Amino acid sequence: MTRYILRRLLLMIPVILLVTIGIFVLIRLEPGDPVLTFAGEDRNPQLLAALRHEYGLDQPLPVQYVIWLSHAVRGDLGRSFQTNQPVVEAMAQRLPATIELGAAALLISIVVSLVVGTLSAVRRNSAVDLLATGVTLVGVSFPSFFLGLILILLFAYVIPGHLLPPGGFVPLTTDVGQNLKRLILPAITLSTLSIAVNMRQVRSSLLEVFGLDYIRTARAKGLSERRVIVRHALKNALIPVVTLIGIQVGSIIEGAFITETIFIWPGVGLLAVQAIPSGDYPVVQGVVLVSALAYMFSTLLVDVLYAWLDPRISYEGAGS
Repeated sequence: MTRYILRRLLLMIPVILLVTIGIFVLIRLEPGDPVLTFAGEDRNPQLLAALRHEYGLDQPLPVQYVIWLSHAVRGDLGRSFQTNQPVVEAMAQRLPATIELGAAALLISIVVSLVVGTLSAVRRNSAVDLLATGVTLVGVSFPSFFLGLILILLFAYVIPGHLLPPGGFVPLTTDVGQNLKRLILPAITLSTLSIAVNMRQVRSSLLEVFGLDYIRTARAKGLSERRVIVRHALKNALIPVVTLIGIQVGSIIEGAFITETIFIWPGVGLLAVQAIPSGDYPVVQGVVLVSALAYMFSTLLVDVLYAWLDPRISYEGAGS
C-alpha cells in the first residue's frame, strides 16, 4: 500500500504541471488588459509600464510561468492585483466558508442518498422507488444556478413569512441560528446533483448485491432483513458510491463557484468569480490549483478506502 501511495503521489506531479500550464494560458486568453483595469482613468504610458513591470507582466509568458511556478512550489501563490493581498492569505480567509458549505452539502447528499436509495432498492417498483427515480431525473436535469434562483424565489419571497434569507453570510461564531438559516438554501443547491447521482448508484449497487449468493445464504440463516442490509449488503454496495463521494469532495470548490455567487456566500469560489472579470491572474490561478490538488488527493483517499471496504482489493505490486 505504501509503495502504491508513493507511486500515485509521483504521478500527480505531471498532472499538476499540466493543470498549471492550462490555467496559466487560459486566463491570459481572456480579453482585456488587467493593467488598464487597475490604472482606471489614468492611462499614462509611464504608469502603465511601471505597473506591468511591478506585476511582472512585461516578461515573456514562459518566463512569467516559470517565476509563478517556482514561487508556488514554495507555497507563495503571489499577490492579488486588485488588493495586493497575498493569495494564500485571501484564500485562507475564504476557505472556512467554502468548507462549511461543502461539508453541509456533502452531509445532506450522503444522508439523503443512502436512506432514499436503500428504500428504493428494498421496495423496488413501489411508489417510493418511482418517486426516487423522478427526483433523480429532476436533480440531474436542473442546472444549479436555476435551482438556486427557484429556491430563493420560493423560500425568500413567495412563501408567506419569508422562511429563509435569499443570501448573505453570518459567521458561525457570531450567530449560529443566522448562519444555519443562510446555509440551508446554498447547501441544498450544491447537493442536489450529487444526491441524484449517489441515490441512483446506491439503488443499483444494492440491487446487484441482493442477487449474490452470500445474501441469499444470510437470509436462509434466518437473519432479519435489516441486519442483512446493514451488516452484509450495504458495505459492499458502498464501494462504487465511495468513488462518487470522493470525486464530489474534491469538486467542492469547483461546484461552489456558481452556488457561492448566487447566494453571495463569501467563499473561495466567489473569490475566483470576482477575480476573473478584472484579470486578477494570481487569484484565479491559486484557486484552480488548490481545487485540482483537492480533487487529486480525494481520489487517492478513495483508493485507500477501497482496501478497507473490500479486503479482497490489494494494491501490493500495483504498477509493477
